Amino acid sequence: MEALAHAHLNLRSSNLSADNQHIGAPLIRSPFVSSNQKFGTIWKVRMAAQSGVDVKHEEPAIKPGSIGKAVVVGAGPAGCVMSLYLLRRGFHVHVFERRSMIDESKLKGDPRSYPILMTKRGIKAIEAAGLELPSSLMKRQVGNCTHLPNGKKMKVDYYSGPGIQSSIASRNGLVAFLQQSLLERDSENLSLYFGWEISTIEDTTSTAKFFRNQKYTNEVENNVDGKTKLDEIEVEFDLLIGADGVSSKVRSELLRLDEIYSSTRDNPKKSQIKLDFIENPRMYKSFYIRPSLAKESAFIVDHDRVQSWRTLNMMLINVADGSFWGGTLNEELISASSPEDVKRIFRDKAPDVLDLLLRENPLFAEEFCRQSSMKGGGAVTLSKFHHKNIVLIGDAAHAMFPTYGTGCNVALDDCFIFDNILRELTPSDGSKIPYHLATAEFTKRRIEDAHAIVEMNTNFLLFPRNLLGIIQKVFLRALHKWFPTVFRP
Repeated sequence: MEALAHAHLNLRSSNLSADNQHIGAPLIRSPFVSSNQKFGTIWKVRMAAQSGVDVKHEEPAIKPGSIGKAVVVGAGPAGCVMSLYLLRRGFHVHVFERRSMIDESKLKGDPRSYPILMTKRGIKAIEAAGLELPSSLMKRQVGNCTHLPNGKKMKVDYYSGPGIQSSIASRNGLVAFLQQSLLERDSENLSLYFGWEISTIEDTTSTAKFFRNQKYTNEVENNVDGKTKLDEIEVEFDLLIGADGVSSKVRSELLRLDEIYSSTRDNPKKSQIKLDFIENPRMYKSFYIRPSLAKESAFIVDHDRVQSWRTLNMMLINVADGSFWGGTLNEELISASSPEDVKRIFRDKAPDVLDLLLRENPLFAEEFCRQSSMKGGGAVTLSKFHHKNIVLIGDAAHAMFPTYGTGCNVALDDCFIFDNILRELTPSDGSKIPYHLATAEFTKRRIEDAHAIVEMNTNFLLFPRNLLGIIQKVFLRALHKWFPTVFRP
């Protein structure tokens, strides 16, 4: 939990958005849904302002849809931002997401809409896609505050040099904003499919099959002409991007195809792609404090800091809407079998937090016992991120433990890097991009950094382990203070 208090913990969980009318249907200019159908407004999407943004904003292609057909699997942060890049570059884009579209009205009070860290790197990638993050989504963080057993506090400020700052955003709130941004793209070259899961990929024909995810379908859906919709869709692609998370099915298909490809070559050898997956053994539970109650609590004094209780492996974060999100990794608390045990543990370690939670919900202890504990993701290391014209980005390529809260920013940076590769490789004569070269170049540029950051989060490499490490860290900070342009933290 020391790492949890030091940095923002990007705890992983499922999108628990409710089923809605969009499930299983492509949402924009598709055969199933009218182009003028209204889906409700979440946020008004604005183009990013040019001033103060150190990224190049490019105009969309002259002939949208003329570059090629792209399939994006996954409509999380990376999948949505990558889709926006592809549209601006001139692709016809199909986006498939196995879950329902996130309903913004259902986010408030959902403890699993966990906060994530947003840094300059991730924000830059979103702005380069033509978006401006609304202030209502972001909450500036200046440091952490550890509540000690003796009632005192220990505060540590984050580094905040020129152009560097840390903010907190609700993960599901961010996804809702990005999905809505796609919906507002009035384009004949975009189709969104929610409630569809990938089945198989064929690299010889460049086709992908998807099936309806019944878990996110609550009724038999009919086409606008009254006919029953298909339970399977097959799509041709020039480029397929897997952005479907730590349990990526695109990754499984990529490994399968690579193994077949390797075994059928003239000189058979083992698969070229190696996968190393480490499951995070830690589980967590979370809780929520509504904005009005959070504002009245004593903890609001440190609203711009990640607050933690080391004895409970617990954190409390004030997010942009004013509410508190809390999470704990404490095994005794997570495995408590009775409400009395929950109250006893909280009362011994953090009585003020317990009082606040009982004011929020008198049945908090009972509901906390019934709450299913959630996994903290896993660590994925791949020897390659691509196979022919298929490429993995984000957690599908390099999932990491939430030690430093870097996962989302790295995933968004993937989009920025891959878009630059596509720009560089786009022929000036209007011919098609050599997609197999683009995917291979992404592996070449990204593999070393990805491996390093996964290892850093897995092995807590930023923390000094002994006296020598502490001295080294203090010395490096002093050097940065004296020579800020030469030594960066």
